[in-house]
Amino acid sequence: MADRNSVFRYFLSEYYESDVDLMARELGLARSDLIAWRDDYRVPQRKNVEYLLRSVLVPEFKVIVEFFEFDSTQSVSSRLQMMYRGHERRSGIYAFYDSMANLQYVGKASNLLKETEDAIKRSHEVVFPAGIKNQNIPRHSVVRYISAYDVKIVNGFDYPKHVESLILRISKPTMNKYIGRLEAAYPEDSDE
Repeated sequence: MADRNSVFRYFLSEYYESDVDLMARELGLARSDLIAWRDDYRVPQRKNVEYLLRSVLVPEFKVIVEFFEFDSTQSVSSRLQMMYRGHERRSGIYAFYDSMANLQYVGKASNLLKETEDAIKRSHEVVFPAGIKNQNIPRHSVVRYISAYDVKIVNGFDYPKHVESLILRISKPTMNKYIGRLEAAYPEDSDE
């Protein structure tokens, strides 16, 4: 039974810098329970330890916002800050949609606000049929909706990169130049 308290303390120190308030906020657990487990007043139930393990070691995809209406006539920075409200520095995935809600671009970010802002301010080449000159237009003039998802980077494993690659390979948005690269589930045999 005491081993559960040790497991709890390990995750508290290694993943939450021994900050009970941070752990309570991120996991949605009661601060009083966390303190009791830390100080060995009570033993966490098995389901609590399993929840802790899943939350820390397996990334949870949390919706920050879906189909946020983006108004390009307003300040890009202020619109994005309003959209992210407290998730600005999180890692994750973001997606741009046009006025018909067609997926136009998917990006991954280690800092959602900064990288979304950089991506939306870039230009995009609109390709026309032969005989008509292609045009470069700012992406923010095409984007009408933005979705964003909080996806953790766990133990150096870049989950946002792999999610982005999978989405790119399936949907092939027009504003993305690369379709992403997925790693093989099993390493190739080197005996051949």
